[in-house]
Amino acid sequence: MSWSGGWILSALGLVAFTASLAWAAYQVTEKDLREGQQLYDQACAVCHGDDGKGVTTGLGVKTPLPDLAWCVFNSEEPDRDWALVIAKGGPAMGRSIDMPSFGDSLTEEQIQQVIAYTRTFCPERWPRGDLNFPRPLVTGKAWPENEIVLSGAFGRKPDTEKNGLFSLTFEKRVGSRGQVEVKLPFELVDPPGEGTLGGIGDVEVGAKYVLYDSLKTLTIVSGGVDIGFPSGAKRRGIGKGTATVAPFLAAGKAWGDFVAQASLKFEQPFVERRAPKELLYNVAFMYPLSSFEREGGAIMTAQLELNGKTEWGLDDAKGFQLFITPGLRKGLTRSGVWAAAIGVQFPVTGVKDFEYRIMGYLLWEYPPWKWFDR
Repeated sequence: MSWSGGWILSALGLVAFTASLAWAAYQVTEKDLREGQQLYDQACAVCHGDDGKGVTTGLGVKTPLPDLAWCVFNSEEPDRDWALVIAKGGPAMGRSIDMPSFGDSLTEEQIQQVIAYTRTFCPERWPRGDLNFPRPLVTGKAWPENEIVLSGAFGRKPDTEKNGLFSLTFEKRVGSRGQVEVKLPFELVDPPGEGTLGGIGDVEVGAKYVLYDSLKTLTIVSGGVDIGFPSGAKRRGIGKGTATVAPFLAAGKAWGDFVAQASLKFEQPFVERRAPKELLYNVAFMYPLSSFEREGGAIMTAQLELNGKTEWGLDDAKGFQLFITPGLRKGLTRSGVWAAAIGVQFPVTGVKDFEYRIMGYLLWEYPPWKWFDR
């Protein structure tokens, strides 16, 4: 397949993927909001306040209550997280024991009505946490994150040379739709007869912005750009030896518990004689293996990715390559702020960068900064 064929196939796949409207989320009506307000006033306002900002005076509640009118908090969690906390209490999602359970006094429909009403405390339109799908191993996410991610990949090349790539990525959400990030990589190479060499790779900075989101169809699309700096030692086989610019698109779509995500990136080197041009296209499919109601944020998720890459522009460019990457992701805490994933990537095409590659990550979703995000 030529690079142009790969680009066209990827673009058509991304368009078809984001255009699918086969699944709709819970639809809120005016009746739901009216009844939700009545239920909130009866059961919730005594602690959370009429305006959602939290009232603790004289209640004996030791844990500071969340500000439901703060859009960062109001939008970041999906409805099912809120529903589980309301039905089974705070400990069901690793939260405070001061949050009681209402599962015996409220029906599932009434809980959804309460959630719908509390969402109105944020008057602005923010993308909702229902579109914050689990992070794949390779495919880029569309959701703007507050995360620190430690990732790694270790593989063996056909000529018995070993290599490893590790990175520490800091991601910060900016406003309702934006994200900035800094990625610090560390590379290991083991050329035959030379021993293991290691060093800092090419540092990347990037920005991302949500272009489209639909809670009705559970779809999100983002665009952005990454810029790489030649901080690696090219003569030692670490880094590209040139700055790069890489615009990208990322999308996510859910059908109930089944989630598909896709990303498309074009990488252009500033000095074309030092590095090939690259087109990267990825699709990831994910499905939970354990019950959310039982495990909360600590569920196990199976994932399968198809990862494609096309290189051109240099005599030694490898052309089209395709990889398959099965893996598992596990939440490490019921709150879901810690998670880890592991998988193995295998090349499918004749031209191979490596025989296999073991991949994984550990992430921490840190809380938003009130002094910054207000």
